[in-house]
Amino acid sequence: MDSSKKGGGIMMLVVVLGLITFVCALLLGVINDVTKDKIEQNNIDKRNAAMAEIIPDAEFADVEVAAEWTAPADKNQPVVSGVYEAVKGGEHAGYCVQVEPKGFGGALTLIVGINADGTVAGAKVTAHAETPGLGAKAQADAAWIGQYAGQPADGSLAVTKDGGTINAITGATITSRAVTLGVNTAASCVASLG
Repeated sequence: MDSSKKGGGIMMLVVVLGLITFVCALLLGVINDVTKDKIEQNNIDKRNAAMAEIIPDAEFADVEVAAEWTAPADKNQPVVSGVYEAVKGGEHAGYCVQVEPKGFGGALTLIVGINADGTVAGAKVTAHAETPGLGAKAQADAAWIGQYAGQPADGSLAVTKDGGTINAITGATITSRAVTLGVNTAASCVASLG
């Protein structure tokens, strides 16, 4: 085989692969642009449903928080991505905090309710990348996540392995610690509001 023909064939393959890559990237960009608003609305709907479940019959209003919560200097500290005051019948009922602690598979999105009396109203995982059957139980197992409700919202919660009262998910201690850290962070953020 002539080496010039061989070189021309390789060049043609490079051009074809380059065109395929360009078309795929263009399609992904278009699909992302078309779906980003719907994805954002779905995330808002999940958040709102979780807040309504944690503090029922309340109206929620967005609350400004300090940058130390929304962009913490410590990379291990969870990001607070939203704080919402709960009002029932014109009275302050507490807050719901959207917080993003790092679990085993990456960031979890967690909604934590803090009652006006200083107790945890509840918690709910709305998004995660945890291991199915293990860390994913943080979202799927209502009894497990339910153990946070009624606990003191003083930032002192810990899993039993760390001397606390929160039973960790079997085989998913990292996820359990992440959720507990998220609840503690939410409690501390609410305490800073005064």
